[in-house]
Amino acid sequence: MKKLIKKIGMLSKPCKIQLVVALFLTIALMAIIPVYAWFANQKKAAEMFKVEYPNSLYINAAHREDRVYFDLAGININDYKYDAVTRQPVVDGNGDPIIISKMAYVFSVSGSNTNNFVLQIGHTTNNQFTYTVYEATQKATAEEAMTLAGNNSDLIVRYKQHAESHTENSIQVTYDPVVTNATSELFYVRNATSLSGSYLNTGGTSGTAATTGKYYTKTYGDNTYVQTYAVPLYWQSNNIPVTSITDSNKNFVKYFILEVTWDRDQQASIEDKETDIIYFSVKRVN
Repeated sequence: MKKLIKKIGMLSKPCKIQLVVALFLTIALMAIIPVYAWFANQKKAAEMFKVEYPNSLYINAAHREDRVYFDLAGININDYKYDAVTRQPVVDGNGDPIIISKMAYVFSVSGSNTNNFVLQIGHTTNNQFTYTVYEATQKATAEEAMTLAGNNSDLIVRYKQHAESHTENSIQVTYDPVVTNATSELFYVRNATSLSGSYLNTGGTSGTAATTGKYYTKTYGDNTYVQTYAVPLYWQSNNIPVTSITDSNKNFVKYFILEVTWDRDQQASIEDKETDIIYFSVKRVN
């Protein structure tokens, strides 16, 4: 150490200044590196939090069963109407069976850490069906459902559960626990009024989609050779609240009924039936 001090003392004044500056920068760098590393780690943590924020949304069949059970595969417009509770044919004043003019399907939206979400439905328009969405309440028995529905079975959809049918959705809700091997029936009572929402891209002809605008362009680009009824209509409901029904883990499930209705006389006059495509999407708002 004495030799080092002696050598420093023998240095010229400019060299001593350079040495002092070098020592100062070295000490400062040693202090800065841990601070920079801490900020870098915090930034990484913030990015991970943003990407992996613990919220999720699922669209499933009734009781959060796998989507395959949300089946809209076929609608027989010549089928008879059956009571949702008694399963007996519904007859008119003359005792004749009534032909159906609607079908109803239950689906669910579930998730966590969500206050509001947007529900969007897209569908083609080949068959001139009308699609209406209602919020619904799940009941375990027909008696409970009839009480809630004011003894109006038209508001009720009966659903048979399927064993081992919860492979897509990991959400467990305290007030509505999933039983994976259940095969019993559940009953869903729709609200009297439909879910608020509107179509985003209606066309010039009633019941068809616009063939211009952003929705058309995003789907087909500049292609103008698209069959009119194949262009999907987009219906959307904004800011559907879930805050009041989340459990202590901030998990939730909401049930909905999609009603597909049609004019019986109009459908009877159409000989060729076409296939329509319908899909659902959901997006977290906050």
